[in-house]
Amino acid sequence: MDYKKISDTILLDYKTLKISLYEECKPLFKNYPTLLDLWERDAYTTSNLEAERQAPDHLLSDSFTALYKLFTESLFHNYKLTKRLIKFAVENYRDTIIESQMEHIESLIISSDEGNHLKILEATDREFIYTNTGTEYHLMRDIVTKKTDFSEKGTGYLGADLIDNQGLLHGFAELRPVPLIPSEETNEQAYWLDLVENTLSSLDELTADIFDLISYLWMSSEKDDEGFIEFHSDDALMLRYFDKSIAPKEIKFKERERFNIMRRVAALTSVWVALTEGSERVKLINTKDFEKDKLYNFQDFKRMFEVGSVRIAFDKKTNQPKGIYSLQIKPSSLLQPYLDGTRSSLGVLDLKVFQYNHFKQREHKRLTRYLSRQFKIRSIRNTLQQPFKISTLLKEMNFASRLNGIQIRDRFEEVLDDLMRDDVIERWYYNEDIDESRVGTRGWVKNYWGNITVTIMPPSEVIDENKRLRIGKSLPRPIPSMTNHKMDEPIVQDADFIDIKEVPVSAGNSKQETFVFDIPVETTIELSPEIMKQRIDYLGYSVRKAADEIGISHSTLSRYINKQTKRQNKDNDHKMTHWLMMKS
Repeated sequence: MDYKKISDTILLDYKTLKISLYEECKPLFKNYPTLLDLWERDAYTTSNLEAERQAPDHLLSDSFTALYKLFTESLFHNYKLTKRLIKFAVENYRDTIIESQMEHIESLIISSDEGNHLKILEATDREFIYTNTGTEYHLMRDIVTKKTDFSEKGTGYLGADLIDNQGLLHGFAELRPVPLIPSEETNEQAYWLDLVENTLSSLDELTADIFDLISYLWMSSEKDDEGFIEFHSDDALMLRYFDKSIAPKEIKFKERERFNIMRRVAALTSVWVALTEGSERVKLINTKDFEKDKLYNFQDFKRMFEVGSVRIAFDKKTNQPKGIYSLQIKPSSLLQPYLDGTRSSLGVLDLKVFQYNHFKQREHKRLTRYLSRQFKIRSIRNTLQQPFKISTLLKEMNFASRLNGIQIRDRFEEVLDDLMRDDVIERWYYNEDIDESRVGTRGWVKNYWGNITVTIMPPSEVIDENKRLRIGKSLPRPIPSMTNHKMDEPIVQDADFIDIKEVPVSAGNSKQETFVFDIPVETTIELSPEIMKQRIDYLGYSVRKAADEIGISHSTLSRYINKQTKRQNKDNDHKMTHWLMMKS
């Protein structure tokens, strides 16, 4: 049917009314292709039951049924509708029409994010994600934590060098903020300075977490036709607050936390990088004076992350933007070569890095990332027993300058103890006794303690996984997304579009049926840490082998045996009880 040939004044029957509602309301929801695809199907197909009743049936989507009833029962009750009346309503009741669809839009957004939620649940089950362990990737991730490294470089932007521990230059980063949220600021210079300040203030350890998470989700998830994935703040918050004893659907997040996450995503999209190697090579001029004057001619600066469509949350009362709700994002061509998902440079990053507080436990985060990289490198070189020099670790952990030597040592040992308790590392120890008589003397950290070495060993599952990745085994195939639509050009939503409500996280189906045994605990089988340990010892099993047979992680079983489990998990209890029954 050619919609343009339908007269504006003819009375519409049920079939043409549906088509007219779709065509006239379509511009209001142009940034929701999933919704419009659903409506197009509803509008241009009519079931036998609909034709008989001349009314919606149960096969019509809830959202289109709501749109139909809004026009026929609320806006024009007992009226025969024409195209002219529908156009009048769209022009004069725009806000009402949009508001009537927000609940349905939110449901569609959550459904489209289901692939991400499944990936998050997979990661929490194995307790790590994959990340690149290459030097350039590490430097790009690390620079987004170091706001103080950025300074005016004479280019009109704040910039920072990408320099490794050996002092080698690998590239250059610049902050080029791009507004993702509409503003009424008329003073362009003031607006620009505000963007720069907001971007700079958002560079911290949490931003590095999001860098890793987006990279992992992009590696392992289905993408749309333009290579984008949908990213929501809940993806990061779910990892941050994950607790196996609480169902994901019961976890709720504060609005402020959501916007804090997305503010850092916006900061990531404002970082541009040029590298000294590869296709994005940095070209040097006047190399004779390079060390003295640092004269650069950087070519092919690229954003680390590119953004597609953006969904903005607006205040109901003031209609002012409150923050980013979700967005489409992808690594740029500069970053994508490090995330192809098949390279042997991939390593594992413990999920504890996301759960450590980015302010109070920043050293925990930094050391976890550093060790993740080192464990992979050393597994390739077969040098896992090689000691770490304390001064190297201190540089990576980047302790606050206000701490004295005694405080740094105490904090250093506390962080390593915490990582061992949390199964991020297997164990650590000094390779020589500390001469306590030298502790606290002038320059003792630099001249004595910093030169001492410690041995830090990874958990066995990290060693095994790095060996698997060493041979270049690819990651699991992406989960097919529920939608795969080509999005419009990047457009920031109109203020009326978004009025996001606080919603619980969609958990999806988080159980692995293969390992969930819904078997009543028989009175003849008693479950306790002591009994589990006795049975494992009797069988001559390692904790890892027992955990594999049970269907839980090595660290989960280890914590249970050592009575370090904070909350009881019924699913794990069923698995362990079933295993005891099978092994009795």
